Amino acid sequence: METMITGVRPTGSITLANYIGGIRKFVEQQYNYDSLIFIADIHGLTTYIEPNEIRNNILDITAMYMACGIDVEHTALFMQSDVLEHCNLGFLVAFQCGVGELSRMTQYKSKRLELGKNEKDMGLFIYPTLMAADILLYDAKVVPVGADQRQHIEKTRDLGERFNKIYGDTFTLPDYQIPTVGAKIMNLQKPDEKMSKSAPKDDKGTIFMLDDVCITRKKIMSAKTDDEAKIYYDEEKKPGVSNLISLMAVVNNMSIEEVVNKYKEYSYKDFKIELADKVCEFILSVQEKYYQYRNDEEFLKEVLKKGALKAKNKANDKYLSVRKKVGLYI
Repeated sequence: METMITGVRPTGSITLANYIGGIRKFVEQQYNYDSLIFIADIHGLTTYIEPNEIRNNILDITAMYMACGIDVEHTALFMQSDVLEHCNLGFLVAFQCGVGELSRMTQYKSKRLELGKNEKDMGLFIYPTLMAADILLYDAKVVPVGADQRQHIEKTRDLGERFNKIYGDTFTLPDYQIPTVGAKIMNLQKPDEKMSKSAPKDDKGTIFMLDDVCITRKKIMSAKTDDEAKIYYDEEKKPGVSNLISLMAVVNNMSIEEVVNKYKEYSYKDFKIELADKVCEFILSVQEKYYQYRNDEEFLKEVLKKGALKAKNKANDKYLSVRKKVGLYI
């Protein structure tokens, strides 16, 4: 059985875009693969967060993924830092990479501007080499990601291929999997920017999975559209409306074309009302399960412990193989 893996940083709060862009597809496919999900707590240290907040975020994410449908009896759900092979392999992978190519990574350049000149950014700089190790360590074949992560998966393939050419066949080269609908859900107020879980809680364009549904409904009803008052899909001319159409397609399990055909005669207001109903109904069902899990912290910790043990059994074999290949094993 091929391996599927994904990771999530314990920063910010899970958004509807996170669910659509990654979690949903993983849930649907988890039984078709040897499935692993790691909470990327080491990656999360690229920006400072209060330690207690990180701990709470880890438990929040664990409960949220389970509430969304992750079956921890099948899928290994674990903390990155509990499997030290991630960092060890990340360091070895870094030797296959040049400073220049890392500095050209799109996310490094954009995040570096956000941090400012005086912030520490080495962790951000080497982010791609650790991310590559996260994937290569398990010979993952499939990595569900949002559209903005495509470059990182391509870099992972590059680094794995370089290692294979030097030391012989070692790593499986992964394929990214981007949703055909909702690959990049945009901010409801700024449809030229993606909906981000690092947005402040009062951001009117971001739907957080744990928001009160009254707030979610209000955000959808106030979503930016345009003056044309016609419902059709055109990301360039109608980014706001197209974003809402994508949301409706996902929550209704429809294609873009089916949504447009069904709602083309609707006013923007009526379309938003029906979209808000569908989104809130879904979010309420997730929240109910989430709070059941979140109120039992010992259970969540045990889930992460078992997941780490399962992951470590796989990771250790691969890391030992790599050590032998590079000559670090006697």
